[in-house]
Amino acid sequence: MRDARLKYLLVAPALLVLAGTLAWPLASAFWHSLHEWNLARSPSPTAFVGLDHYVTLLGDDPDLWRSARVTLVFTLASVATTLALALALALLLGGPGRLEAGIRTLLVLPFAMSPALVGVSWRFLLNPELGAVAALLGWLVPPLAGRPILADPSLAMVALVLTDAWHWSPYFMLLFVGALAAIPAETIEAAAIDGAGRLRTFRSIVLPQLRAVLAIAVLLKTIFSVKLLDHVVTMTAGGPGTATETLAHLIFQTAFRWYDVGYAAALAWLLAATLAVLAALYGRLARGAAA
Repeated sequence: MRDARLKYLLVAPALLVLAGTLAWPLASAFWHSLHEWNLARSPSPTAFVGLDHYVTLLGDDPDLWRSARVTLVFTLASVATTLALALALALLLGGPGRLEAGIRTLLVLPFAMSPALVGVSWRFLLNPELGAVAALLGWLVPPLAGRPILADPSLAMVALVLTDAWHWSPYFMLLFVGALAAIPAETIEAAAIDGAGRLRTFRSIVLPQLRAVLAIAVLLKTIFSVKLLDHVVTMTAGGPGTATETLAHLIFQTAFRWYDVGYAAALAWLLAATLAVLAALYGRLARGAAA
C-alpha cells in the first residue's frame, strides 16, 4: 500500500506542472471561446455566446479555410523536404569517424537557435540589397538577382519551407543516425555479398527497417509544422498578402492585432484538437515501435 501511494506522490509535482501549464490554459481558452471578448472594447469577457464562434468558423469563415490550405501546403512541403534532407545527411555522416562526428556537431547548431531568431536571421539573409544568401542566389540563378524573394507569394512559401527544413533537419538527422546504427550489419553485408549495389541495398534492406522510425518522424514533423508560428511572424508576417498565413498565424493576428480574443480562442481550440489527434497517433506509433 505504501509503495502504491509513493508512486503517485513522486509524479504529483509533474502532474501539478502539467495542470498549470496545459490543463488550465486549455480550460481557460475554451471558456473564453464561449464569450464575446474584444480587448479594444473590454478588459474582460462580455456576452456569453455559446458555440456561436465555432459555428461561424466552420460554416462562414473563408479566412479559416484559406489559412488551413496554406498550412496544409506548408506542412506537406516541409515534412517531405526536412526528412529527405535529414535522411540524406544521416546516410552521409552516420559513420563513427571523427570527421563525421565533428560535422554532425556543427550541423546541430541551427537546431540550437530559437525559431524566432531563425526567422529574423533569414529575413536579413534574403534581403535583396544586403542579404548574403540573396546575393549568392542571384549569382547562381541570374533571374533571382535583386528580386525581393519574400515579396513574391510563391518564393516566400519556398523560402519558408527551406528555412524550416534548415532548422529541423539536424534534429531528424540524429534520429536517423541512431536508427541506422541499430540496423544489423549482417543484413547489409549479406546484400553486398549477393551483389546488390548501394541503391538496391538502401531500397530493399535499409529502408524497410527504417519504416517505423520514418513513420514516427513524419508524424512528429507534421505536428511541428502544423503549429509553426515563430518563423512566419519574424520572417514573412504571413505575407505577401496572405500567401504564408498559416492557421497559427491567423490565431496570432486575430488575438493580438484585431484583439478578438473570444474568436481567437475558438480558432486555437480547433488547432489544439487537430494537434491532439496527431499527438495520439504519435503516441500509438511510438508505443508500437518500442514494443
